[in-house]
Amino acid sequence: MRTEDEYRNVCANVRYLRKLHGLSRTAMARKLRITVKTLDILETGVFPERIGIHFFFQVEQAFGISPVRLLTTCLETAENL
Repeated sequence: MRTEDEYRNVCANVRYLRKLHGLSRTAMARKLRITVKTLDILETGVFPERIGIHFFFQVEQAFGISPVRLLTTCLETAENL
């Protein structure tokens, strides 16, 4: 899988997890320890360069989704199979 596909999965998965759990953008940003602006950028499908490895572990801690799964699986599609 190419890096662009992995980043696209992360962006889609973050948006999906926020909606699945009924979180506002502010609540999701707090949960992931990022700014609302960074979350907005992610949700438009752009992976911000300023996000570090800690972000992936925040997602794992908050939602139980491993970094590998976050990168390699489109969760919304996987849920509907």
